[in-house]
Amino acid sequence: MINGNANEFIDGLYYGDERFFIYNQKKYFIEGWTENDKLMLILYIIEDPQNKFEWSAVSNNNNYPVDKFETADIFDGKTFWEVEKDIEWVDC
Repeated sequence: MINGNANEFIDGLYYGDERFFIYNQKKYFIEGWTENDKLMLILYIIEDPQNKFEWSAVSNNNNYPVDKFETADIFDGKTFWEVEKDIEWVDC
């Protein structure tokens, strides 16, 4: 991961922390959210004028669904860990 540590990036998601990052020239925003008493993660492409919704997952327990984010093939058909070396963690 560029400008950060991938494990720290992921660890913060377990607490619902907000993260901004760039991958393949697209700026993303991921955050933890609570809806109907369920924890979820939501990922947006924020370079899109409409903050295009990209991906979300709802937890089946009382934890944010970080494992679903890690294994989703949402980055050009690859998972987070397959592309993390090309992800740049940015402040906003």
